[in-house]
Amino acid sequence: MSGRAVPDADGQATDEEDIEAAIDATLAPPIEARRFPQDAFNRLPPAVRALLGVAFATLGGFVAARSGVPLGWLLGALFSCGALATAGFSLPLPAAVRQIGQTIAGFSVGVFFTPEVGQRVLELGGLMIAGGCASILISVLISIPLARAGGCDRKSAFFAMMPGGLAEMAGLAQQFGANVTVVSVSQSLRVVIIVLTIPPALTLLSGGGHGPVSHLPEMPAGMLAPGLGLAGLAAFVFARLRIFNAYILGGLAVGIAAGLIADRPQIAPSYAPAIAQVAIGSVLGARFSWSTLRKSGARFLPATILATALLILGNMAVAGLLSQAIPFATGVLATSPGGIAEMSLTAEALHLAPPLVVAWHIVRILLVAVLTGPIYKVYRRWC
Repeated sequence: MSGRAVPDADGQATDEEDIEAAIDATLAPPIEARRFPQDAFNRLPPAVRALLGVAFATLGGFVAARSGVPLGWLLGALFSCGALATAGFSLPLPAAVRQIGQTIAGFSVGVFFTPEVGQRVLELGGLMIAGGCASILISVLISIPLARAGGCDRKSAFFAMMPGGLAEMAGLAQQFGANVTVVSVSQSLRVVIIVLTIPPALTLLSGGGHGPVSHLPEMPAGMLAPGLGLAGLAAFVFARLRIFNAYILGGLAVGIAAGLIADRPQIAPSYAPAIAQVAIGSVLGARFSWSTLRKSGARFLPATILATALLILGNMAVAGLLSQAIPFATGVLATSPGGIAEMSLTAEALHLAPPLVVAWHIVRILLVAVLTGPIYKVYRRWC
């Protein structure tokens, strides 16, 4: 799959942006569940509510970052918007907010790439393919008990556990007739659980994540502004071409080019990844509400949490097997079934070889895109 259109229930083509809109509508809290002061807030124009949500997310991210929370801007924004959403406040944050965050995240990580890093990535290519295949196999195996314990059909459990992007897996679920709500909730919940657990654990493991990356000079604003502009243009073109994970890959492509042509290694200013974290965290949090979780069934939530824990442990085992080639902490992020944007931001925040983590996830994205359909056909026949 390359981000191409997929047929909806009526057989009409639906592109990735339509799927995003459908996911947002599916995960939005119902109006009848709202109450005072929620009802007063929810009567405000959508644009005003979205701006207030971003402002609240930024405040939450600032407090968390100042408190020393790992990946504080993202987690603070996620908790802030998540608390509002679960309380019944409707935050209609458009998909564009997350897409902007993904583009900035891609560019910020891309500038880390140097010819030496590129050579290292090529040397690890075989291990990246093996690790990606192992991650997919683990996900498929865990989906079988998830279907039984979570009270959902195996078709939906398969796409719920597959380590792909939310929009991409929801699109495939729609194409193959799976429960899109179950898949969307599971994919979102998995990313949330991963960003809540892995960054703090790796912070303790790495002693705070201090490393040589923190000593690199910051990119001047005169280079950052046109770089982000080109990244946005590339992301837009990639999206028009319906490329898988278009926004982060568009930013990444321009960031890598900037890193390769720079006369010395450098990093994006610290406020760039902070903006990306707030954008991604706010949209993740805004998608959750008790009504959303109830839609997936009483048994599905605890079953998904347990399945995600098993998925994390399984991929950590893969990272342990790869520890002779890359440091264990870097391997955990590289093999983690979280989103590429979230894991690249975590690697950047903890100074754990962001280019390797991104390259690993890109390889898995390609494997998921190519193998999900054929694997599902075998899965449907034998499971």
